[in-house]
Amino acid sequence: MNRVQKMAWWIAIWISISVVAGCTAFGVLYFTVGLPKAFAGFGFLGIAGFGGLGPSVFGKDKGKVQCDERDKAINRRAAVAGFGAAFLITGLACMAPFFLLGSKATISIVWLPNIFMAAGLTSFFVHSVAILVQYGWGDKSNE
Repeated sequence: MNRVQKMAWWIAIWISISVVAGCTAFGVLYFTVGLPKAFAGFGFLGIAGFGGLGPSVFGKDKGKVQCDERDKAINRRAAVAGFGAAFLITGLACMAPFFLLGSKATISIVWLPNIFMAAGLTSFFVHSVAILVQYGWGDKSNE
């Protein structure tokens, strides 16, 4: 497994942990203290920030080739997939009120940072998963 695959696993795991913890905390708090205070459960999404430590955890291998044309193509395709997923999430979040509530629906300015955060997490998660899929989910022959 090369460095890029290790970092992709690292990011995908931390984002998954944070989303599961955040949604679980939201669900528990919703039934115990009600809706306004339940949104505090999404504070667990901050755990996803540990995914950014991947480059420092998996330092560069000295004396080895870091990437070739195939690796660059895989990263480019994964970045396009991540952008497409983020664009889809943003579009769905912004257009859902219109389709669900009609033409008089509005989005509060308070929701825009949340939409931006959801798009960012989606982009990083899809980018990591796309890298893993293209390399074969941990196939040892890709080094």
